[in-house]
Amino acid sequence: MSIASFCGELISAELYIGDVPEEKTLPALAFPPPRIADSPGNLVSFRKTYTLVIKVFEETDSKAFTTADSIADAIRAPRYRIPCLAEDGARTGEFIRIDKLDLQMGGTGEAQLTLEWSRQIGFERETYEKVNTVTVTERMKSDA
Repeated sequence: MSIASFCGELISAELYIGDVPEEKTLPALAFPPPRIADSPGNLVSFRKTYTLVIKVFEETDSKAFTTADSIADAIRAPRYRIPCLAEDGARTGEFIRIDKLDLQMGGTGEAQLTLEWSRQIGFERETYEKVNTVTVTERMKSDA
């Protein structure tokens, strides 16, 4: 996951992707599955909007907030762009463009950083057999 890797490079913390165990090592970053909402985009595509809540766990509230804010600043600085990674971890040259970023406290020693971004995805298109030759036969009407 590109976002988890981006955050993991910034903060020395245990990364939890998916479920978060009850007993966790602090500091920790948790990446549950994002919420996905879709809507029609235009005549040829639809829009998927992703909302990811990154949970930042620290010993104190102030440390959790400071850590989450430093991640938020690292996302803001490169114009809200996070590099996409291939399966092998290599950068693809593409980016996730964050549309909305929100930071709030979660619970004791927990801050939540909410990221929202969208993608336009093309509808499947029907394929038709192409016409190679068109023959037009013309008939003239006689005045007789």
